[in-house]
Amino acid sequence: MFTTTAEVDDDILFVVRPHWMHLVRPALALFGTVAVTGFLAALTPPSAARAWIQPAVLLTGLAVLVRWSVAPWLTWLGTMYSVAADRLTVRTGALTREIRVVPFARVADVLIEHESFVDRMLGAGTIALVPVGDRERLELPGLPHVVRLQSELLVLVERAAAGRKKHVGPPDPEPL
Repeated sequence: MFTTTAEVDDDILFVVRPHWMHLVRPALALFGTVAVTGFLAALTPPSAARAWIQPAVLLTGLAVLVRWSVAPWLTWLGTMYSVAADRLTVRTGALTREIRVVPFARVADVLIEHESFVDRMLGAGTIALVPVGDRERLELPGLPHVVRLQSELLVLVERAAAGRKKHVGPPDPEPL
C-alpha cells in the first residue's frame, strides 16, 4: 500500500509513488527492443563492405532503449508524493529535482479521476487537489489505491480547514 518513511521530516505520514502499471510499457519496450536489435544485428553480413550496418543497428537499438525504456523508468523512480499532517510534498525529476509543497490549509477539495476501466480495476487514478480561491488545481496522475488516498487526504484537508476557521484573523478592536 503506502510506504512509511523516516526521512528528514519526522512528521511524514506516508509516501506514495505512481502505480506500477506505468512500468509495463517500458518493460515491454525493453524486451522488444533487445529482441529486435539482436535479431537485426545477427542478420547483418560480416563482410568488410557492410561493417557499418551492425554498429548502426546497435546504436539505433540503444537510442530506442533509452527513449522508450530507461527514460520512463527514471521518471517513475524520480516521482514521489510525501504526505505529512499539514502538507503534501511533490518531488519530481530524476536528473533535475523539482519540489512543490502544498499546504492542506490551501486545499478546498480532493477529487478522483479514473482515466480508463483498467485504472478502476487496478485501483489507480488521478488525484486532483482543488485550491481555495481562483488558482489552478494540482493533479497527481497515476496513483495507486486512489480511493483510500482520497479519504485520507480529505481527513487532513478537513483538519486544516478547521484550523483555518479558528485562525481567521486578529480579533476586532474594542470600540472607543
